[in-house]
Amino acid sequence: MHTNSLYPFAAVVGQEQAKKALLIALVNPKAGGLLIGGRKGTAKSVLARSTKELIEPKQFIDLPLNVTEDMLFGSIDIEYAVSKGQKRFAPGILARANENVLYIDEVNLLRQELLLAVLDANAAGMNQVERDGISFTHPVQLTVLATMNPEEGVLPQHILDRFGMYVDVASEMELEQRVKIMRLALAYGSDVASFREEYTIATQELRAKIARALELLPQIQLSDAMLILAAQMVSQALCAGHRAEIYLLEAAKALAALAGRSYVLPKDVEEAAQFVLPHRMRKPPEPQEPEENEQESQEQDEDDSENNDDEAQDNTEDNSREDNSLPPPPLDNNDDGAADDEQDKNEQDEKDAQEPKQNNNQLAPEEQIADIDKSFRLPKMLLDLGKDRNIRRGSGKRSTTRTDLKQGRYVRAELPKAKVEDLAFDATIRAAAPFQKLRENNGCALNIKQEDLRQKVREKRIGNTFLFAVDASGSMGARERMRAVKGAIFYMLQEAYQKRDRVGMIAFRRQQAEVLLPITRSVDLAQKCLAELPTGGKTPLADGLAVALQTLSMLNKHDSELEPILVLVTDGRANATEANGGDPVASALKMAERIGKAKITSVVIDTESDFIKLGLAKRVAAAMGANYYTLQRLSKDSIIRIVRNLDV
Repeated sequence: MHTNSLYPFAAVVGQEQAKKALLIALVNPKAGGLLIGGRKGTAKSVLARSTKELIEPKQFIDLPLNVTEDMLFGSIDIEYAVSKGQKRFAPGILARANENVLYIDEVNLLRQELLLAVLDANAAGMNQVERDGISFTHPVQLTVLATMNPEEGVLPQHILDRFGMYVDVASEMELEQRVKIMRLALAYGSDVASFREEYTIATQELRAKIARALELLPQIQLSDAMLILAAQMVSQALCAGHRAEIYLLEAAKALAALAGRSYVLPKDVEEAAQFVLPHRMRKPPEPQEPEENEQESQEQDEDDSENNDDEAQDNTEDNSREDNSLPPPPLDNNDDGAADDEQDKNEQDEKDAQEPKQNNNQLAPEEQIADIDKSFRLPKMLLDLGKDRNIRRGSGKRSTTRTDLKQGRYVRAELPKAKVEDLAFDATIRAAAPFQKLRENNGCALNIKQEDLRQKVREKRIGNTFLFAVDASGSMGARERMRAVKGAIFYMLQEAYQKRDRVGMIAFRRQQAEVLLPITRSVDLAQKCLAELPTGGKTPLADGLAVALQTLSMLNKHDSELEPILVLVTDGRANATEANGGDPVASALKMAERIGKAKITSVVIDTESDFIKLGLAKRVAAAMGANYYTLQRLSKDSIIRIVRNLDV
């Protein structure tokens, strides 16, 4: 985008926090750069791009999402190698961005290994390239500006920590502000040149302010009091590591420079903390009381309950004696009462006729069918499956994997292990270029040999396979627990449909587990099985885990390219009688260990909500090596992170 068509920085309505953070990042590159998060239409990209005319003579360099390793880090100079027969380094985008501004739009969609390499090189101050037979090192000192829409995915915590500052922007809600935004947007669309001319003075003032701050920044000194204040604030925020203190002080120095001061005040540190600490803050650990205290508290509650019952019984007896001395209340007419009973019976019959009939003949007396709680808001699932070295085929929209199909994104090149079917032209030319002087002239511009050929390595998105193992015992029906469980699984199934996943369902109750739904792409069928799932009986947890392991083993034999994810929903209270008379809890833990040894990616959702918690589901999750969540916690978290249980 040319500078003469940019939307002026000063013309953006509101977003004062984002504006201040951008000025800090432009003044002091050591503040660690800036990540702006927000939904679409919040002017985050407009704001970031509008800084292009505030940093002259520095350059504003865009990093495309489809960038390759050689484009980003640099590679061999092909033209020089062909003409001179020698290898020479050709700088990439990272070298051109040195001492400039590097902008990454929709940074959450960029390949994470490339983003992490850029941030690490900037932190180290150098980029070392070892590829295509060349070795080259160049300095890296740049300001990283990035934007992302959290609805399209979020960055892992270890990458967020690399960004010095983070700002979350939102749409303006005041009516006057929204009207002003529309007027300015219409004026800009009708005549860009005239609109920009109105903000020329404001743009020049901002440019001059940044220039003065850049000159003053080296003169700013930090007192011991400011160091102590920064350490205290970071400690109270429970931030991991020591990046937060460094970025906090550097951001405070930039604020002091923008204010025209050569010293840092406490208000500078406090204002800088609004940008440096939010994405690093952690929740304090939950206090764990000793079991003895819990037992004492339980005994005390029981004693209090007994005393209250005794008092209530005494009061009842006293009241009954007092009531004997009072005249009895007047009685209603018996005929009217009979008429009312008949009317209530007729209304109940009509109500039963209107309700959908269920086949209760198949249900035991102690069983019941719970509705789906569609108001249960489940957070988004994020599959952080790490490096996937297997080559997989398939379709979907969830996980990124390597593929041998001629589809997907071309990420790098490698030496072919067999016949080349997907030729990497750029890598092949780079491999052949240095040897053209030594090879005979065959009438072609380039003489390419068999050893020069390179194969493309591609990545694409595929769907995953989810197997739900649901505890349908009688304890799950208490306190409408199964209704919330069905609501959680219901939203998991909806997301599975959007990501083109395959699903299956196992239910365990009474004395055994059964496969309600084999692995299928029909999410509608899975929802139907979920709605008709009854609860009742004991909890055969070991058998449920055994059937799940057997189902996944058979699936792996049928299609080894799939990577299934087991979702176990239970309270962990195994009580079904074992055939050999063994302990049902011990059997469940033993089966969970077998699943853990099989390296199956799994999630355990603990539904235990009683006053006395045994924590058996948590022990099962530890044995499985699974991610552990409680049903109550799911409604508070913003995301379910699922990590592959593989050593890669």
